[in-house]
Amino acid sequence: MVVGIILFSWDSKIGAVIDVKYPPALLIPEDLINKIYMTFAYSEDFSKPELIETTYNNQTILSYCDKTKVTKVGYEIISLLLEEKEKINSHQYKKTIIDLSQKIFELDKMERINYFETNIDAFFKPTSAQKLLLLGRAGTGKTTIKKIIFEGIDPKKLLVSPLEPTRGLSPSVYSWLDLKVGLFDSSGQELQFLLENKEEYDIAFENSDVIIYVFDYPTWVIKSNEIITELHKISNIIESNSYNSKLIIFLHKIDLIENVNRKIVIDDIINYLNKELPCSIYSTSIHPDLIFSTYNAFFEILAHYSLETSQMKKVLDDFIKDAPKSMFFITNRYNSIICQSISEDFDFLVINHFHKLIAQLTENFEEMSKNNNIEHLILSGKNDVNLIMNNLNMEKYAIKNLICISNELSANKLILIVGQIKTKIKDLFYLRIK
Repeated sequence: MVVGIILFSWDSKIGAVIDVKYPPALLIPEDLINKIYMTFAYSEDFSKPELIETTYNNQTILSYCDKTKVTKVGYEIISLLLEEKEKINSHQYKKTIIDLSQKIFELDKMERINYFETNIDAFFKPTSAQKLLLLGRAGTGKTTIKKIIFEGIDPKKLLVSPLEPTRGLSPSVYSWLDLKVGLFDSSGQELQFLLENKEEYDIAFENSDVIIYVFDYPTWVIKSNEIITELHKISNIIESNSYNSKLIIFLHKIDLIENVNRKIVIDDIINYLNKELPCSIYSTSIHPDLIFSTYNAFFEILAHYSLETSQMKKVLDDFIKDAPKSMFFITNRYNSIICQSISEDFDFLVINHFHKLIAQLTENFEEMSKNNNIEHLILSGKNDVNLIMNNLNMEKYAIKNLICISNELSANKLILIVGQIKTKIKDLFYLRIK
């Protein structure tokens, strides 16, 4: 991800001068400026332009200077700041910064800023921001869900060591591909006060695109009427204040429902809720057997707002048409499902089994990928089941693995499909920078 871009020039009296930067609020420490200049001054070769890559405070800096002009005009430099934790497509970024720099430095100083400001869209793509508000009683698992989905915390650890209760309204900002998600986690202990105090709910509800109410199965068993009352209060607040917010319900901790009756119980609760308050309802859990139910919920919620997620979904859908009894999905750096497609004839009863298997494989696959340069893992099981986990090598875009499972297709056919999907997905992102 591009953090910012800076155009420097040189003044014989005061030294380095920042002519223009983007975004305008970008903070540029003086020692960063000095470091950039020193990288060019260190070399005494003034026979050709230079592009130098350095690092600074978890950022990668690509800087261009035409050193053939230094003796006449001093050091004129353009620097591109990127997140170091995300591997960059070096060739594409370097080519773009060189092309932009060469054209800018051909102009006089009055024209440079205008050209700079009208051409930086080569590095920045428009992003949309969404506000999500988590509501629910104390102990329902709101903060745990946030930590697992958006921060990559191991759910096994949180099952053993629960988090401290949230106090007040706790905001966090996360990236979901091209989407900025402002996630507001609320205190369960203060829920009733929040729902009855206009000043409080104005702060929490205003500008919220999605309001997620979380309740857990054990509480539903003993306090279903109170949960219904809270849901009606939330709905009334949204309606009476004309908030443009979508209410979504999470029936959480479904692992606590007896497995043999789980589907029947979940369906009964969802049907009951829909009669009271029609809205989207997801059954979720952080238990390893069911954790992907929570990933899937956020995928479906955020896919409505993310162009990149929608584009990837279309790619998977196009391939799933000719892939009977198959399931394809893509995960992000936190192993959350951000895109999926499932054929209509896939055996939905075994989805949780495969999700559990993938969760178990992911950690070992990552370790093998790092140490042995392994890009994909192939498993063939009984009843013609084949699974391929492929590392897409797209850390820059926070995209991790492509997983394809089929009860019908051979391993060789899946390998071919994986290669084709991988090419299509990379084209969506890499062709953006030219």
